[in-house]
Amino acid sequence: MAQYFMQINGQQMGPMDESVLLLNGLTPTTPVWTEGLVTWVPANQVPALAHLFANQAPPYQAPPPYGDAYQPERNHRVPKPPTNLVWGILCTVFCCLPFGIVSIVKASQVSTFYSQGLYAEAEEASKSAGKWAMWGAIISVVATVLYILCIILFAGSMAAFM
Repeated sequence: MAQYFMQINGQQMGPMDESVLLLNGLTPTTPVWTEGLVTWVPANQVPALAHLFANQAPPYQAPPPYGDAYQPERNHRVPKPPTNLVWGILCTVFCCLPFGIVSIVKASQVSTFYSQGLYAEAEEASKSAGKWAMWGAIISVVATVLYILCIILFAGSMAAFM
């Protein structure tokens, strides 16, 4: 019966019989040597050891990442839509608080959807964040103009009574 040597973590082990190789941590890629081989080779390339790996499941491979522009159904990069977060913050601070908060929430959903591979939802959240910020700014401008008109009218009516 042939005697085999193998290398595990850089340490040479052996000689040992074929029957104890797997018990000592032999994998298909473990370097082995036996009489008749010129150099160390992966165990799955030694014809006499091939039967040891015939019923083994293939090694685990991690699934591909789903964040940062990976799209399995089309397998190409999709650009990330703008979050419009800056406009939401500016709207909250300077214009219309409720509309600005909704804009910030929608803007934060853009990155979440995009990292999950939900590109249509990310695009929709981006558009929605921009709309809420824009309408908050428009309402703020209209309210300011109306406020100034009210002050002018009130000041004019007060001057008429005096």
